[in-house]
Amino acid sequence: MRWNAGVLAGLLIGLVWLAIGVVLVVVGRRRARASRAEGAGNVAVIGWFLLAVGGLTWFATLLLAVVPGGP
Repeated sequence: MRWNAGVLAGLLIGLVWLAIGVVLVVVGRRRARASRAEGAGNVAVIGWFLLAVGGLTWFATLLLAVVPGGP
């Protein structure tokens, strides 16, 4: 398993996407509960998207860390 600067940067970027996604999902769900207006929780949809992006970033980064290749 290779742990170079690129792998660590990928994990950090994925962690940031996941953290932002969680915050947006929580804020969107609270906003949807507090309001009866149409579309009040649309922020949560963006949060779910960012959670998917963060998860895929981590998956791809970990794949790069374990796939054998050149030095």
